[in-house]
Amino acid sequence: MTYLQDLIDAEIELLGPPVDRVAPDAFGYGRDLSCITDVTAALDEVDPMSASAVTQAIIRRLITPRGGVIDDGAYGFDLRGYCNRGVTQPDLNRVQAQVQSEARKDDRVATANAVVQFTSLLRNRMLVNVTGTLKDSGEEFKLVFFVTTDGAELQESIDKHG
Repeated sequence: MTYLQDLIDAEIELLGPPVDRVAPDAFGYGRDLSCITDVTAALDEVDPMSASAVTQAIIRRLITPRGGVIDDGAYGFDLRGYCNRGVTQPDLNRVQAQVQSEARKDDRVATANAVVQFTSLLRNRMLVNVTGTLKDSGEEFKLVFFVTTDGAELQESIDKHG
């Protein structure tokens, strides 16, 4: 048994010194990578409590089908499904309300308002404008992005606006 333990200890020694662990904040967010649909090539990090992280999270919510996240069946509202189809103004008003509701599900968001409109007669491109405030800091955010059947394209994300 000592021989086996000596081998294990030697292998552990080769790993080097232990890595410092970063304690998660009060909400358990820890660190986050900057991403909307994929991480950046440089694996950029973003403060998970910042408006930038929250706006990225909102976009991900709005291009994820309901039930697409295994451990949260209420997560997501896929706007891409509304492109290229006949949508009446009352339907669009319901979509707009759903966008606001989905944004408010993020517990970092205090308020969220949305404007959703099609940018072409073909209804193949949707413009989404979400504004709101963060719960902890009261910081305002503004998010403008396009949605097509292929995904989402960030147009503008502003941490503070007036």
